[in-house]
Amino acid sequence: MSKTRAELKAEAKALLHGRWRTGILLNLIPLLLSLVLVGIIFSSGMVYDDKSFLSRLFKIVSQLVITLASIGVTLTFVRWLRNPQQKIKPLQDSLFVFNSDWFLPVLTLVIIINLFVSLWTMLFIIPGIIKAFAYRQTYMVYQDVRLAGKQPISLLAMITRSRQLMYGHKMDYFLLVLSFLGWDLLGVLTLGIGFLWIAPYQNATYAAFYNDLVKTQVKQQPMM
Repeated sequence: MSKTRAELKAEAKALLHGRWRTGILLNLIPLLLSLVLVGIIFSSGMVYDDKSFLSRLFKIVSQLVITLASIGVTLTFVRWLRNPQQKIKPLQDSLFVFNSDWFLPVLTLVIIINLFVSLWTMLFIIPGIIKAFAYRQTYMVYQDVRLAGKQPISLLAMITRSRQLMYGHKMDYFLLVLSFLGWDLLGVLTLGIGFLWIAPYQNATYAAFYNDLVKTQVKQQPMM
């Protein structure tokens, strides 16, 4: 890493300065989806029904929808940070991974990563957490490959690429996540209202972390 946590957060604040409304609206889409889907689950009584196939299926699909929308927000922040002047369309950008040519690959990555993390967690919880951090950059790697128009590589290779990027930096990422603990507590104390501002700040900071990882590795590559 070439930047400190303070520098990453400063970069995030600079992006959001004068653009908080856009950042809030972008993060609001997954939140609204969550509220709608959770409302359906509670109002239909599915929250108390773990035996019905349809109930289980709806819960799984709901979680996937929320996860995919959250990934869409994450990827949008990476692009936005690289080009702060680009026009962000909150609804369209947060849901862009549902487009036909993005949906299946991203969904497959979600399934593979969750399977890998679950298998590691079955051995012991600590390896599961470590692997979750190692795979954290996979979706950003996939986006970079797609946008660069590079020759397609396997989805497993993209997970491997994330592991390589995070090698020696998992503790950096853990400490970055931990540094938001106070903000998360504030969000809880404000009954979730504070997360309207906290979530964009976090997403922009994590995007800055990824961009710094990529730049650092490029600098460290030997000249041919």
